[in-house]
Amino acid sequence: MIEKDFAHEIPRRFESAPGPPDELHARLATAIAETPAPQWPLRHRLALVACALPCAVAITLLGRHALFGRPLLRGDLPSLPDEQLVLELALLGLLTIGTTAVAVRPGPAGFGSAARLLGATSLVIAPAFLVISLFFPLESANHEDILASARLHPFGLPCMVLAAIIGTVALAALSWALRHAVPVSARLRGAAVGAASGAWAGLALVIHCPASAPLHVLASHVAPIAVFTALGVLVVPAFLRP
Repeated sequence: MIEKDFAHEIPRRFESAPGPPDELHARLATAIAETPAPQWPLRHRLALVACALPCAVAITLLGRHALFGRPLLRGDLPSLPDEQLVLELALLGLLTIGTTAVAVRPGPAGFGSAARLLGATSLVIAPAFLVISLFFPLESANHEDILASARLHPFGLPCMVLAAIIGTVALAALSWALRHAVPVSARLRGAAVGAASGAWAGLALVIHCPASAPLHVLASHVAPIAVFTALGVLVVPAFLRP
């Protein structure tokens, strides 16, 4: 009977894991070699997008004003309660900027925000806009403003167009900023990018449109946030992965 020399045997927990197959190593090396290096560093792209997003909102509203004569800001703005106006705009602005920051932050090791934070952010932003818009609406007590609001399209089709334009520009800009810069959790990062894009559209409509009817708000102010979140999950990851 042959006895093993246990004194010289290496425990399994100290054994080194097998290396990757040669084929996998070759594929990775080829992919790295074929991926072009970005012309601009990530932080420069993020800074440019941070300046471009508010400009995109302003240019879109200016375009509607130039083409159709619609005012840039909601017509009932002077008659709205000052405290509620400031509070809601500040809250929605913080939600929009916070969602964008969560979506694009590179993180200390370059892996971005935690997966749970990305998932929670992408799920919360549309309900948050819905609750604020429907349960705490910005409504004027002025009779003329009430009549003007009642004449708006019941489903808010013009607002849908504005939301589509602003959200698409924001989604493209954020995807470009993060192109080939997301090594992990690409789908969750895409969802957060989509939610942030929709939030920019929602914030623009709060500033621009005086509607408070539930159907109008739900169809054209809040639903685009959910749509862009879904687009972020389905479309954006292909652009984010290295």
